[in-house]
Amino acid sequence: MGNKIDVLDREEFINKLKLLVEMLANKKQGCCFGIDGAWGSGKSFVLEMLEERLREMQLEETADNKYFVFHYDCWKYDYYEEPAIAIISAMQDVAKEEISLFTESTSQNIKLAWRTVETTLGKIAGEFCKNKIGVDLVDIAKDVLKENDEQKDSNKEFDKLYGFKRALQSARENIQEIAKNKTVVIVVDELDRCLPTYSIKVLERLHHIFVDIDNVIIIVSMDKSQLEHSIKEIYGDIEVDKYLRKFISFKVNLAYGSSNRHSQKYATYFSLFKNIEEEKERIDYFLTDILLGIDIRTQERIFNKAELIHNIICCGKVYDCSILTFEILYLTAILLAKSKDVAVLVSGYSYNGSAFSFFFNKIKKYRNGMRKDSQEICYVKDNCIEKAIYYLANLYNPCNDGYCLKYYYNRPVDDELDFLERFKEFTDIIEFD
Repeated sequence: MGNKIDVLDREEFINKLKLLVEMLANKKQGCCFGIDGAWGSGKSFVLEMLEERLREMQLEETADNKYFVFHYDCWKYDYYEEPAIAIISAMQDVAKEEISLFTESTSQNIKLAWRTVETTLGKIAGEFCKNKIGVDLVDIAKDVLKENDEQKDSNKEFDKLYGFKRALQSARENIQEIAKNKTVVIVVDELDRCLPTYSIKVLERLHHIFVDIDNVIIIVSMDKSQLEHSIKEIYGDIEVDKYLRKFISFKVNLAYGSSNRHSQKYATYFSLFKNIEEEKERIDYFLTDILLGIDIRTQERIFNKAELIHNIICCGKVYDCSILTFEILYLTAILLAKSKDVAVLVSGYSYNGSAFSFFFNKIKKYRNGMRKDSQEICYVKDNCIEKAIYYLANLYNPCNDGYCLKYYYNRPVDDELDFLERFKEFTDIIEFD
């Protein structure tokens, strides 16, 4: 995780989250709060970086870690029908991973603490297995032979519920023991990707196991709008905020953010072009501008598709970085325009009230910055942005009997335009997910 690039400048937000966790930990206060952000806003990245910072923090008096940090990926563990077992299994996996990283120089305090945690979690897992299924795993064969016992059948559901309640109570007692020594931080990620019924069960089990336990902090990555949909799908038209308050004390909002480090994040793609170093700052600024408001995962799809198509058709030839600028500009326009004609980018008109209209006006800003003469001819400067818009104008040639801008560039670009025609063709073949 240490080599991940913070392309959305989340440093300040992560530091505030860390401070919030520290304040709760210093009071040994139990709490569950949410990080609320839309799909693709970078919640997982933020949580990964927060976990990394918390793991680095030590107690001054013992040089021991201050926190037990557990990561629970709901999507990864959703093959468990019962989320309580999934939660404890995820915690067990983290404990085992921590222990596997021990070296001779690792503090004895740290080793002892994590081994105690692993043992305790093992007890909890065993209790869940025994009581959730209604049988002890060691005695499965014996119980199968008694399957026809009528009294056992009639009491099965009661036994299961009673046993599960007992397992939950045992889990709470053991978690309390763990939390006596250090603050337990449980990060719950990918809740949005689970089926509605499962995501609600996860919230309920987190509440059942951890509610009102001191020194346990739960951080839930969530998209509130998606969660509202899930809750209403399960429970009908209920007051969602009131329902969520049962599980989540408060939420911290995570905005999309904007990236100005595309050349770092997509270094492999950038390396396919020449003249990058001279134009890197200009390209990063331009891409930040045109991609503003598009979530980070969709941006990744755009860059991945651009790199894929470019590699298919370039045949080893290295093109100027204005081709890169065009490729991202064009794919972003396609994504936003959908069925609309991309030629409007180089004509005089836009579609009102749409994301594409907003995008069009950004491009119009760059186009209008070109030097013009009295005949409305745009003279294209020798930089990657103006050349990309020039390529677009030539490829679509939107001039007709009505008004349009004309473009003039002081050298032929036939080779580049042939390449970009092929790029357009493959764009139609290779669809976005």
